[in-house]
Amino acid sequence: MAILVFGNVILRYVFDSGLALSDELARLLFVWVIFLGAILASREHAHIGFDALVRRLSPRWKKIFLCLSGVLMLACCALFVIGGWSQTIINLDNTYPVLGISYAWLYAAAVVFGIGMAISIAYNIFDAVTRPHAPEELVLIRQMEDRIDEELGLLAEEAEAFEQNKHKGAGK
Repeated sequence: MAILVFGNVILRYVFDSGLALSDELARLLFVWVIFLGAILASREHAHIGFDALVRRLSPRWKKIFLCLSGVLMLACCALFVIGGWSQTIINLDNTYPVLGISYAWLYAAAVVFGIGMAISIAYNIFDAVTRPHAPEELVLIRQMEDRIDEELGLLAEEAEAFEQNKHKGAGK
């Protein structure tokens, strides 16, 4: 997507030409990247949220609130799937002027998003109800400090593995 847009800018300003399909394809890819990224963020608990109340609750109430918010989000996912499917069907015969593909590809992103998010949310609810958790694990928003600590830990492990492999290679 970035290459398409950047290449088109270069072609327009340097060579006074351009790729007609660049704008339409970049827009379509942008929508898909956003929706797929939202699913990934859900799995990583990286969405923005307000957790001041939930962090103060007992583990039992944290689970109740997690389930309640999960059910509300599942309802929203159902709306995305239903609405996205309706728009996909409506736009099957409408095509992009330059790309020539159906606008249904654009609206299908909402269907994939709704299903992907529903799976992620259902897993979070199932996991919270069936597995024992530390109280801080029942808040599905990870703090930035937690993410930084996790990344630093992974980097330290990789550095240690690299050093071990380097010493093994030097000993041969």
